[in-house]
Amino acid sequence: MKCAACHEALAHKHGEIELRIHGKLFLVENVSYYECPACGERTLSPDVSQCLFEKITKKEYKEKPVMVPVVDGCSTTAVGSL
Repeated sequence: MKCAACHEALAHKHGEIELRIHGKLFLVENVSYYECPACGERTLSPDVSQCLFEKITKKEYKEKPVMVPVVDGCSTTAVGSL
C-alpha cells in the first residue's frame, strides 16, 4: 500500500489516533492503521473506517476528560520581525 501524499510504502501500525469529525475530536484507542514513514500521513483501511463510522454514528463511545497543552499564538507583528 502506498501513501496518497508522497507515494512511499506505508507501514502497518497499531495504537491510538486522533480523528476530527464535524469539529469534534475523537481519540481512537487500540486501532490498526497505516502510517507513512516519510511524511507521517496516516490511513485507515476501509473495514476499520466503516467500523469506526458505525461506532461514532451509534454513539458507542465513552467521553473522558483529556488534558491538552494550549499555546497562545504569535501576533502578526512578532511573525513579521523574524
